[in-house]
Amino acid sequence: MSDLDRFRGDLVALSRGIHADPELAYQERRAVERITTLLAKHGHRAERPLGGLETAFRARVGPPGPSVAFMAEYDALPEVGHGCGHNLIAMTNVGGFLLAAAQAKDLQVGIELIGTPAEESGGGKLDLIDAGVFRDTVATLYSHPGSDAHWAVSERLLGITVRRVIFEGFASHAAVSPEKGRNALTALIALFVALDGWRQHLPSTARVHGIVREGGVAQNIIPSRAVGEFGLRAAEMTQLTEMIAHFEEMANGAALQTRTTVTIEEAMRAYLPMKPNKPLGDALVNELAQRGHEPGRDELVTASGDVGNVSQLVPTDYIGFPVSAEKLPGHSHALREASVSDYAHESAFVVIEALAATALRIARDKAFRDSLRG
Repeated sequence: MSDLDRFRGDLVALSRGIHADPELAYQERRAVERITTLLAKHGHRAERPLGGLETAFRARVGPPGPSVAFMAEYDALPEVGHGCGHNLIAMTNVGGFLLAAAQAKDLQVGIELIGTPAEESGGGKLDLIDAGVFRDTVATLYSHPGSDAHWAVSERLLGITVRRVIFEGFASHAAVSPEKGRNALTALIALFVALDGWRQHLPSTARVHGIVREGGVAQNIIPSRAVGEFGLRAAEMTQLTEMIAHFEEMANGAALQTRTTVTIEEAMRAYLPMKPNKPLGDALVNELAQRGHEPGRDELVTASGDVGNVSQLVPTDYIGFPVSAEKLPGHSHALREASVSDYAHESAFVVIEALAATALRIARDKAFRDSLRG
């Protein structure tokens, strides 16, 4: 029996267990318990909590000091559940660690598995960066599911910042004395209209989208308060900074039009653009090629993730792998169901082998490690 075959049943059970029991950001207690129990079964102790986060953890093999790290995720989306396949991100990175640890001979640096909560909301990796968890990390490896039978390496992600916009007006009876009111909802709608006009002039590497959080309390009361949340995304930080300034001008303009006041808050810390590492990407491409897959390279994905913040500090790259042969939208019920299919799990085992082999190369080959910082 191969090393991977020893873990196969446990890893599929882990994926199915996390998938069937979705937990939101920073609340992933049962997912972490499943992972750490599996690690203990195969002789690995998990350090938890980690970096001040209850649902973060770390396991390690090899010498103390510098390390290469796998990054696992396991939080779910509200209502949709695991429509982003984080059960598979957990499976592949836990599996990569277990497989590499089973072959951990002649290591020059350690190999770690870091459990990173709250990717969908909050940014657990940012918390761990702030806590110094990646201070001695020489490289990080990661994975993310997709569809359409498509394999990828070195995908680039957009940076994102989220702004909460609060308009304050003056309530009044909408039928008896509308002239005495100042409609905060009208201001918010004016901002949405301005964004729709702006969107047609944005480049293909930028996105803006939003929702109404509060819009009034009754149809016969002019809303005195309206709240929206908006995501601004761009491929480069300079472009994102320019977008933020323009967005704030439009929000102020909407307040001016409606004689309301506006407050703009940062609703989520910024996820930075993904910065793939070329030598690391080359290694992952080579491992996938040996297993019969020709991945796309350096493709732009107009989504965002807190892995981008890690990639700006530490050499980082990842494998995008399919959960189905058909094209499915992300963050959907369809992708959720596909993320627990046999097709998805077979793809995941290819990823596990490729990640483990790459981690071992990093941990054993000083020249290769040095090239990552070149």
